[in-house]
Amino acid sequence: MPGLPFQNLSLGLSPESMAQWWEQFQFSVQNNGMAQMGMATDCAVVYQLTTAQLLGLQTTAVQLVAPPVITGLGNLIPPAGYLYYPTMMTGQYKFGGTAYTIGNADNAFQIEYTGKATSLLTMLATGLVNQGASTVATNDAIQTGPIIALTNCANLGLEVKLVGTTPALTLGNGSLYLNLVYNVIALF
Repeated sequence: MPGLPFQNLSLGLSPESMAQWWEQFQFSVQNNGMAQMGMATDCAVVYQLTTAQLLGLQTTAVQLVAPPVITGLGNLIPPAGYLYYPTMMTGQYKFGGTAYTIGNADNAFQIEYTGKATSLLTMLATGLVNQGASTVATNDAIQTGPIIALTNCANLGLEVKLVGTTPALTLGNGSLYLNLVYNVIALF
């Protein structure tokens, strides 16, 4: 993007935004030699789910956050990996002219680790995407999350699925903007 100072032309990012992204993976070593686990709070991603993605979401998950990069970061003490911990999800439905038909009241948008089936956050589809107007819903992780083996969460991305009784969403159009807030935790 010519004309913008300090712009990375190959990535389209400023050094300031890249520095903020890398900071999520930093940790410090205390004077007593104990490593303090690094954590970045309130990382976020906004993803637009299209009509086609919504209609196929029960059988085809959509990745919202890619798995973390775990090599070549140049940290003083390299961690064993990273854990994404989702804390809040907001869904904003943009009505497209026809509300979605929902198979059952138990259909919900569920955040999971990529390729796993453990629910981390859920939001009911009923009342959100079956309306004749644009709507918004919010859900946060107020309670203690599930206890998960490291092999089922370390170094994995985050995806959204539609869970519940089949058939899930049918007919309808419009899009759903998911805003997912998450933390990044270094694992040792």
